Amino acid sequence: MPPKRANISWYKPKTARRELTNVEKGMIIAFFYAFQTISTVAHLVSRPWSTVRNFLARAYERGSIENAPRSGQPTLLSRREKHTIIRAAKRDRGMTRLELRNRHAPHVSVRTIDRVLCEANVRKWLALKRPKLKDQHASARLAWAMERKDWTIDDFQGILYSDECTVRKWADPRHVWVFRTPQEKWKVDCIQPRAKANEVGLMVWACFWGKWWGPLVSIREARVDRHVYIGVLDSVLVPVMEEMAHHPDIEDPLFQQDNARVHTAKDTLAWLEENGIALEDHPPLSPDLNPIEHAWVELKRRLHKQYPDILVTRGGPEKVRDRLAEVLPHVWATIPDTFFKKLWKSMPSRVAAVIKAKGWYTKY
Repeated sequence: MPPKRANISWYKPKTARRELTNVEKGMIIAFFYAFQTISTVAHLVSRPWSTVRNFLARAYERGSIENAPRSGQPTLLSRREKHTIIRAAKRDRGMTRLELRNRHAPHVSVRTIDRVLCEANVRKWLALKRPKLKDQHASARLAWAMERKDWTIDDFQGILYSDECTVRKWADPRHVWVFRTPQEKWKVDCIQPRAKANEVGLMVWACFWGKWWGPLVSIREARVDRHVYIGVLDSVLVPVMEEMAHHPDIEDPLFQQDNARVHTAKDTLAWLEENGIALEDHPPLSPDLNPIEHAWVELKRRLHKQYPDILVTRGGPEKVRDRLAEVLPHVWATIPDTFFKKLWKSMPSRVAAVIKAKGWYTKY
């Protein structure tokens, strides 16, 4: 009595010509080992004899039951044309995809251009904003980095990094994500308010060295000139430098500041010399070589996380500044020493990145 036909209709695709499913492939192999005849297997799985035979031959030859990849539709672009498109995109990075297609491959669609770029791992990105560097700036940055290429993290531990920053009550660096439909993007509760250019804020000065942070000083003057800056240094810098000098791992502490005019003024440099404070050189337009820049982002993030009511501070500009001056030192003190330690220990990597970029932009 011949074996009964297997009931496999529950997994059959409803098409005239269909591929073998993995279940069918497994059944064909199992039945063939059991009955050793292709006609019996074809009868049991309700497939043509030729389909079963061809599948068994391919599975034996390949050592696998997986289907071979399809070749698909022939490409419309030659290898040379693809290379031309990729080179053009990198040569003129600001052009649109439509312009790229119209200039170099007008016979294909923009989606084809996208696929070519995607294969080369090239896509449109939002251009990052950095200070505009010129050749002389890059040369100065490279020279600075080459002088410090053999420095260790212990060498950078003896540098006191400092800077000023203006903190505004609306300047929240965090990205706000909301649940919404595409049609709800303009609803009030789906909008993150953006600070106005003249939003009230408070300028602060701070410093850190190694994994230790110095005091955060509020600057209430509307215009910061060399006299105001010297007043800030006179109130806090000398004690911090003395503390560094007494650290067992630091021999000659250095003070780093950027090249702002109030920092390089003759009166400022004279005050530093009178107080025996040695300066660490800082190349021009190099916020990536002053790690305290990252501390400002962390300070603003923690401000709006710890004091969310700062956004609705009532009163005039002086009330807002009073509130910021009250809470910012507390926020600064909550930044853990592990954060500053990470910044300090990143300096050798920053130097190596400048050398690799030949003085131009780095990821920092």
